[in-house]
Amino acid sequence: MNTFRYLIGISWRSIVVGIGYIAALLAVGIISGLLGVQMSSSPGSESILIWVLISGVVMALFLGPLAARMQVSRWRHIVIWTSVIFFNMGSVAIEGAIFAPELVSVPLPVLFGQQLAASVTVAVLILFLFSSPSKTISFLEIIRLRPWYAWGWRFVLSSLSYLLFYYVFGAVNYAVVTGPYYTTHAGGLTVPPTGVILAVESIRAPLIVLSVALFVLSFQASKRRIMVITGLMLFWIGGIAPLLLQVSTLPLILLAASAVEIFFQNFLTGMVTAGLLWTPFSQVPTSIGPVHSPRPVKNLAI
Repeated sequence: MNTFRYLIGISWRSIVVGIGYIAALLAVGIISGLLGVQMSSSPGSESILIWVLISGVVMALFLGPLAARMQVSRWRHIVIWTSVIFFNMGSVAIEGAIFAPELVSVPLPVLFGQQLAASVTVAVLILFLFSSPSKTISFLEIIRLRPWYAWGWRFVLSSLSYLLFYYVFGAVNYAVVTGPYYTTHAGGLTVPPTGVILAVESIRAPLIVLSVALFVLSFQASKRRIMVITGLMLFWIGGIAPLLLQVSTLPLILLAASAVEIFFQNFLTGMVTAGLLWTPFSQVPTSIGPVHSPRPVKNLAI
């Protein structure tokens, strides 16, 4: 019975978050239209709204239970979840603009504005519906544990790992499954020049690392556990959630193959990033106060 109540509690909270997500996207779209921004229709636009809602719900199902277990302040909750969603969805939008320009029916500046508003909305809803904020060590105290160059090379190496995984698993997937879909421009897909791909992915790589950096430095867990959670987070938020938005426009076999490719790219990037950035809270000077004080996890049941 307790498990049932827990699942119901998670579900209704996630649905509320999903509604907030789609409402924020629509609100920015309406405001942009009133300001004279031209919006073109995209294939499958009739059914896209339900998939946007499902995408928002899916994000909350993963992030909500994590938020309930985080010992951070209200503002850090908002910044963490905004970063996770915005940098992932924003980086996907950049990639979509070059690989599937026909599917990106909104100008990129408006799209970024929509995603930022939606990300903040989701973060605030997750804060109030899932989390139990508490005082903890400050982010600056954690940053001071290493000199800037030590953080710098870890960040760069994490970004480079994504580029490596992107090209390795992208090439395999292209050769085995997705190649014909790109060469025939199925669903509006196209293959840009290699130089363009390299430039775009070089922009996406640090954004993907940024999306989880603050989470890694704020979540109290063993190194192995946080590596797995971060890898799954990048796959879930940067892979599953965006792919759901294309269910009505792209072939299912292409979506499935892309999900497998993104899993290896994003999961491994998350593992590397968390492994390099993870910092045990026990290293923080005790003069700032206790860092392992027990705190009850928020009850997510009905």
